This record gives sequence, structure tokens and C-alpha cells, in this order.
Amino acid sequence: MAIKASGYFKYYQSATTAVLLLLQLTVILSIGILVFFVLRIYDYPVFNVLAVGLFVLIIFESMLTILMVNVYSRPLKTLSQAIAYVSKDALQTLPPTLSTNDSRSGLKALVDTVYGLAASNPASLKTTNPITEAILGNLPCGVIALEADGQILFANAVSPVSKNSSGKLQAELLFEQSNSLESWLNDCQANKVHDLKIWHRIADRIPGQDGRRIFDIVGSYTKNSPNGIETLLVTIDRTEEYSPEEDSMDFIALAAHELRGPITIIRGYLDILDQELRNTLQANQRQIIDRLQVSAERLSGYVNNVLNVSRYDRNHLRLHLHEERLVDIIKNLVPDLALRARTQNRRLKFFIPDDLPTIAADSSSLSEVIINLIDNAIKYSKKDGEVDITATVKDSFVEITVQDFGIGMPESVVSNLFTKFYRSHRSRQQVSGTGLGLYICKAIAESHGGKIWARTKEGAGSTFGFTIPIYTTIADKLTKDNNSNEQIIEKSDGWIKNHAMYRR
Repeated sequence: MAIKASGYFKYYQSATTAVLLLLQLTVILSIGILVFFVLRIYDYPVFNVLAVGLFVLIIFESMLTILMVNVYSRPLKTLSQAIAYVSKDALQTLPPTLSTNDSRSGLKALVDTVYGLAASNPASLKTTNPITEAILGNLPCGVIALEADGQILFANAVSPVSKNSSGKLQAELLFEQSNSLESWLNDCQANKVHDLKIWHRIADRIPGQDGRRIFDIVGSYTKNSPNGIETLLVTIDRTEEYSPEEDSMDFIALAAHELRGPITIIRGYLDILDQELRNTLQANQRQIIDRLQVSAERLSGYVNNVLNVSRYDRNHLRLHLHEERLVDIIKNLVPDLALRARTQNRRLKFFIPDDLPTIAADSSSLSEVIINLIDNAIKYSKKDGEVDITATVKDSFVEITVQDFGIGMPESVVSNLFTKFYRSHRSRQQVSGTGLGLYICKAIAESHGGKIWARTKEGAGSTFGFTIPIYTTIADKLTKDNNSNEQIIEKSDGWIKNHAMYRR
């Protein structure tokens, strides 16, 4: 169990006293016993034996003193090195190396306190060059310096940082969980010596909060940097450029909400016309009704996607997950999906085993993911083409894949597919759409505790897949949280504030 910084001196004093007394007694007893046996075995003069014993005792005590001074002055050396490291000597002094025992004893807590006090007062982190200090202080972009464990060593005035409850600096940056600063740093520390990373559109607050800023961020990583600054972040405020698009999203969401009512009425009247007139209509007239219904369904889907994106951007995509059978969810979707495929001359093939384990899902949201992926596969496959929908067990998840054999995409665009409003140049030319479907599919999959992915080859089709956790693997968490998904969404502790958690 680790000792807090406040308890370190008491621990150090008692441990040092106990060890010194034990060593002193051990040496004295050892030499005393040796003298006793010498006197019993040999017929030496008592005075001579005692004199030799005293001399040996003095030699051992001197060696013991030198050893103990070296051992028990180490904490002072460590603290001195830490203080020098955060002072003007930072460029000439390396940070102290700490061991696991230092964490248990509380010495690491003391060193961290030194770092924290220095970090909470950026003015104390001076460079040896006043020109450099002036440049950093007057830069129009933020500069944040991090050491290996993520503690902020320096942040200039315009950096998006704040103090947490313990007085330490933390970066106010809302990274996406799948593309976070922490995941990049973990990869760098494990696999790289130097690396450069750029993020676009990283906000410091969720939409709607006052004073919200949006940044482009450049990250530079250097492993075991001699000055202790392992990571350097440069934040460029792009709020003026990005805000109009954010405002447009708010307008689109409002417009989508207002459109939902009329679209629902249109779909209702189409259903009535279909029921009342289907037996009296000719084949081409029934086909027109079918196409109108499919178009109304698709328009309704677009509206729902926009509204879901709006909620997801505001960190409100919170779901209640229940035990469901995937085969039952898909059976409810088959009639509508088959109609969509038939009206566009496509064939759907389902490979969904009936004995799959149950999953933890919000059936309505999960249905939206399945519909979006199959609808995309229908749109991008060839006439008379086939779309295969498959489900298999992968570790503690059920994986659902949707494969088409259509136009495909260049592999270079895969990394952008799940970005809001993204549509490749070729897809914009050939197929209509908003570019929101895959973004909301990603949001829903991750809100279930799963992942989404894509494989594609230009001219040979694409495969999209996502995972949903098997119910029994997370049932305990759901039960404790009234079936909320709060506890299963991927979270990231640490020194960067993200969508899921704030550093405390």
C-alpha cells in the first residue's frame, strides 16, 4: 500500500531508526560473541582480546556509518534532483529515477508534489534563455509540455489548460476515444522513438457551453528526452473557422426535428394507400407505391441520423441495454430490408445462426446500425448484386458483418469513413447521401461497448463489421447501473479530459 506524501517523514524516521538499531545490535553482539569464544578457546590476555575486539568494532561501525549515510541520504538526493529539475537547472539536470519501493514508501508522492507545485505555477518553469521565455509567453498558439507520465511541466498563457481539484494542471481537450492523445502516447511509448501527430477539430468543451474553443493540435513525441519533456503539444485556435460549421449542425438538427412530423404523416398515408389500393393497382403502379415507401423510409432514416449525430456530439448518446437475441432483431427488419433490396434489384442473404448467445443491446439503436450498413451495401453494390449479412462469435462479442460486391473504395479513404459528413469523391458522384450514416453507426456501436470497422477494395466491394458484447459478459455491470451503458463505454483515466471522464 502506497504511503501519502504527508506520512513519508514518519515512515522514513521509524524505518531508519529500526534498521540502524538492528544493525548496531547485530554488529555489537557478533563481535561480543566472537570475543567470548576467543577467550574461552585461547589463552590470550583479556585486555589484548578486548582491544582487538574494540578495534574491529570501530572498523565495522565506520563502514556501517558510511554505508548508512549513502543509503539514507538517497531521499534527500532524490528531492534535490527533483527540485533542480524543475528550476533553472532543468536543462542540465535529469529527473530522478524512482523505484517501486519509492511508490510504497511515499517518496514518489513527495517528488510528484514538487512537480505538481512547479506545474501549477508555469512562471516557475524558467528556461535559461530569456528570449525563449519571451517567445513562449507571446506565441499566439498554445504550447503544452508533458513529461513521460503525462504530468504537465509547462503551459503558456493561451494553452487550453486548467487546474484540477488537487491544484495540478490538466489539458481541457475533448479527444475522441478512438483517436485520443492517450492512445497515441501509449503507442509511441511502446513502439516508437520519435513521432508526429496532428488532430483536427478538437474542442475544449461540449457544444452549447459558453467560451467553447476548437483547436487543431500538433503533437511531437521524443522518447527519453534529456530535458524530461517527452511530449510537446501545440494548439492552434481555429474557433472562428470551425464555428460556422458547428452552428450549421445546430440548424440542421433543428430542421431535421421539424421535418420528422411531416415525414411521419407522409409515411402513414403511403401505408394507408398501400393497404387500401394494392389489390386494385397495376404492377407498375404498385412499384411506384413501393418506391415512394422506400424513399420515405430513407428520408426518415436521414432525419433520425441527423438528430442522433446532434445528440452524440453533445455526449448524450446514453442507452439502456437489455438482453436481446440478434436473430429476433434482424427478423423484425427483414421485410423492410427485403423491400429496399427488391426495389433496387439486389439480393440479401442472411447467415445468422439461431443459437448465437444473447447480446446486450438497445434494439432500436442496433436496428439503425444494421439498416444503415445494409442500405449502404445495397446502394453501392451492382445491379442484380448480392449482399451477405453474417454473424459470428468473436471472443466476448458477437460480430455482425455486411459484405457487398460492388464498386468498393480506395483503401486510402477507409480511415475517414466514420468521420461526420465525410463522403469520398467517387461516392458523391455515384450515390446520394449525407455522410452521416457511418458516423452515427460508429457512435451507436461504441455506445454499446463495441467497435466498428471496414475493409474495402476498389472494384471488388466492401465489408463493414461491428461488434456487440455478449450479454453474460457485462450483465453484472448493467444490473448495478439500471441497464445503463455508462459503465461499459470505453473510458480513459488520466491527465487529458475526454468525452467519457474528467480528471479529478
